[in-house]
Amino acid sequence: MLPNLLGFNVRRAHMALWRDFNRTVGIGQIRPGIFSLMVLVDENPGIAQIELATQLKIDKATIVGLIRQLLRQGWIERRQSGADRRRQDVFLTDLGSRELVGLRREMIEHEAKFLRLFSRQELADFFDYLRRIQI
Repeated sequence: MLPNLLGFNVRRAHMALWRDFNRTVGIGQIRPGIFSLMVLVDENPGIAQIELATQLKIDKATIVGLIRQLLRQGWIERRQSGADRRRQDVFLTDLGSRELVGLRREMIEHEAKFLRLFSRQELADFFDYLRRIQI
C-alpha cells in the first residue's frame, strides 16, 4: 500500500532532499526556512516581518524565532518603519549578504544533484504537479 500513497512518496522525497541539504548547505547550520528568509530579505530589502511570514506561510511566532536567530548571527537587522511605527522592516547586513553568497552557491550544488534526475520537460511537469497540491 505505502508505495502507492502520494503522501508517503512525497515525504520520502522530502527526507532525501533534507538529508542532502543538511550535508551541503551551511554544513548543517542552516535550515531551509532560514535560507528562504534570507533570500526574501535580499530580494526585498525593508520587507516587513509579517510579509515574510506570509510569503513563507509560517505563523508570527515562528517568524520571530527565525528573525531572532539571524539577528544573533548578525546576518540581518530590523529597523522601525518610517511609515508605520508598529512595523519592523528587515534588511540583510553586510555579513548576511556575504554569507548568502556562499549559501546560494551551496544551494545550487544541492539542487543540481536532484535536478539532473529529470529532463527539462519532466521538471516543468513535476513543478506543475507539486504546485497543484500546494493549497
